[in-house]
Amino acid sequence: MHYLSPEFALLFLAFLWLYWLLGIGSGSRAQNKLLLVASYAFYASFDWRFLVLLISFSLIILGLAGLVIRPDGSRRRWPVSLGIVLALCNLGLFKYYNFFRESLVAVLGTSIEHSSLPILDILLPVGISFYTFCGVAYLIEVGRGNQQPAPWLEGCLLLAFFPTLLAGPICRPKDLLPQLQHEHTRTIIEPERIGLLIISALIKKIWLASWLAEQYVNPVFADPSAYHAIDLAAASIAYAWQIFFDFSGYTDVVTACALLLGIKVPINFRQPYLASSLSDFWQRWHISLSSWIRDYVYIPLGGSRGGWWRTQFNALLAMVISGIWHGTNLTFVIWGLWHGVGLVVQNCWRRLSKRRLPTSIAQGLTFVFVCLGWVFFRAEDMPRAVEFLQGFSQWSIPAQLNYLGLGATTAVYFYCSRASLKFMPYLQQKLVQIHWSLQAAAITSCTLIIIQLAPSGMPGFIYFGF
Repeated sequence: MHYLSPEFALLFLAFLWLYWLLGIGSGSRAQNKLLLVASYAFYASFDWRFLVLLISFSLIILGLAGLVIRPDGSRRRWPVSLGIVLALCNLGLFKYYNFFRESLVAVLGTSIEHSSLPILDILLPVGISFYTFCGVAYLIEVGRGNQQPAPWLEGCLLLAFFPTLLAGPICRPKDLLPQLQHEHTRTIIEPERIGLLIISALIKKIWLASWLAEQYVNPVFADPSAYHAIDLAAASIAYAWQIFFDFSGYTDVVTACALLLGIKVPINFRQPYLASSLSDFWQRWHISLSSWIRDYVYIPLGGSRGGWWRTQFNALLAMVISGIWHGTNLTFVIWGLWHGVGLVVQNCWRRLSKRRLPTSIAQGLTFVFVCLGWVFFRAEDMPRAVEFLQGFSQWSIPAQLNYLGLGATTAVYFYCSRASLKFMPYLQQKLVQIHWSLQAAAITSCTLIIIQLAPSGMPGFIYFGF
């Protein structure tokens, strides 16, 4: 079910009525019970087997977390280690088994019996990467003493909270559990911001992301050899905007849903294409994942404690792991390696030279580097990615795309992005002064206009596949 579909909107409004009615009469714990049932029902709507897996995973993780603390207050390590191993094995089975099977068969060839490595017809559960990382973070924080084992209800809800279940943001225990365990009845948070987030999500996902995919991205990536080099450059830029609008649009709508439930979720984007370096980019893009990789991969590997070169290796390895997390295709590994090498080169430049590029030039170079990396992320496989990059030498084919319009739009967006962080709070403040009926009318009018401007159909969110 699509978060921006009419069906979801109608069901969510009916659920909200019951949720707030129950809160008035019975308090937040009753709301949590209803919220957990709704989250499980929502997840089961994709496939009932996904729900069985999620409940089993939750019970194992929460059960092991309950074994961490001894009666004397000291902490056992083995439940955390066992839980991490089981969580990663579960993720590996569903997401990576066939990839490693094919790779091993390719390496060993006829030296092994193919029957010893059976082909498994495995359906990838939607959102498994996100709730796995959420569960691992919970276990680690309990093991470190930063988090007490949660009650079963709130613990299950932490892993199954439906606004963030399918594609994040990845909620840490500190992000969600205090809000779920708060005994007072919740209230809707920042209602004016909710309307702006919904309009933002519609513009980004229903209109802009879909339009960019239809006009620029899909045709060029389907057959790169048929397009001029400047068309390929336009397509790579268009995909950079498409994936940003798609994923940040998703984040906007689930943030709005959570605020309607009286819950805040972590910020996941801070104008990433205004970044003036790769390290700055990863502090702005998919923040919940990049901070998870930093805290639970990069720092445990040694972080910056083992000397300068060891720090570069840790950063490189962390980015490769980030690439592998996104999928089994070799293109994701190369994408992670691309960013890892870029971070190392950036750090070498800073170590060897005290010169700093002007901000506008640094932003432009970072954006170009990120766009080239997105080519690997978007390509179906490595041969198609190589074909796309080789196409930058194709100057004899006539250009077919409106690259000038895309370039002008990109420049305008860069200019407007600088003011957006101040503009949104200003607009929210102005909406407070308008009667709720006029706000509803404005949101409805904007929705109808966006639907008319957008391409037909309801495409899925890109990150549902991860």
